[in-house]
Amino acid sequence: MSFSTQVKDDLTRVISSKPCCRRAEFIAFFLINGNIRIGNGRRLSFFMQTEHSASVRKMFTLARDFALEREITVHRRTQLHKNQVFTLNVPPQERLTAFLHQLGMVDDRGCLRLVFPEQIREQILGAACCRRAYLRGAFLASGSISEPEGSYHLEFSSLEHPQADLLVELLADFGLNGKIVRRKDLEIVYLKGAEEISQLLNIMGSHRSLLEFESIRVTKEVRNQVNRQRNCDTANINKVVNAGMRQVRDINYINSTIGLSQLPRNLRIAAELRLDYPDYSLADLSEISALGRSALNHRLRRLAEIAENIREYGTEEWDR
Repeated sequence: MSFSTQVKDDLTRVISSKPCCRRAEFIAFFLINGNIRIGNGRRLSFFMQTEHSASVRKMFTLARDFALEREITVHRRTQLHKNQVFTLNVPPQERLTAFLHQLGMVDDRGCLRLVFPEQIREQILGAACCRRAYLRGAFLASGSISEPEGSYHLEFSSLEHPQADLLVELLADFGLNGKIVRRKDLEIVYLKGAEEISQLLNIMGSHRSLLEFESIRVTKEVRNQVNRQRNCDTANINKVVNAGMRQVRDINYINSTIGLSQLPRNLRIAAELRLDYPDYSLADLSEISALGRSALNHRLRRLAEIAENIREYGTEEWDR
């Protein structure tokens, strides 16, 4: 089962005790996923389809608050994955006209108005609990979330422009920064950050999935931190080893050309120390020699300069 399906399963178990919230959730699902049909005599009906059976069963239950007659049908797609599709059908009836009139989608003469019901911002979504319910219904209708083991991405897809604007507005009410991107003729509202996705799961009431999301997220962060530390340690080790090898090459070159005996005593001691411990860091060399790191670093740099002088100017100019 995908994580999106798990989240939707969680959300279908959230049944609000407040009629206003139940209506807000149903209206969100209807506005995003509903399809209105005009039949004989201009009689109106609508249907809502989804591959998530629990969602359509929940909408069947929530439609009771509007006293709508309805039925669920099931069929299997004939193309692509041939998944089952669940359809909630609401046939022509007076209560449906009253429902659409309440949304402002039917005028006083009973004629359909193909516009987004802007008044729901005030009439339906005045309370924070109803805004949470609307987001829950919107996710059931068009939401998806990536597997938390990978990158973090949550989206509401296949939206008309007014629907996308409303979702961004509702997300902003809860401090979430929803973004809109257009695909073909429709829009998508999405969240990318793990913090915001976690907050939205909590807002919608998907608490079981939230706990799993946070558990996986913490595990990922610990694993990433360990990997970063390991990479840092590896880089530091490589840096120490490479520096030691370079210094050993310079010292051996000095020894093969002018001999270490020609060096001042302090440089000769540093050279012999490096040859004895080629893979030690400056800190390690300092600890075993009782010399300060700064002094050792200065002497090893001076040895590198001497090697470079010999290469460039010859053995007679090593001390320039």
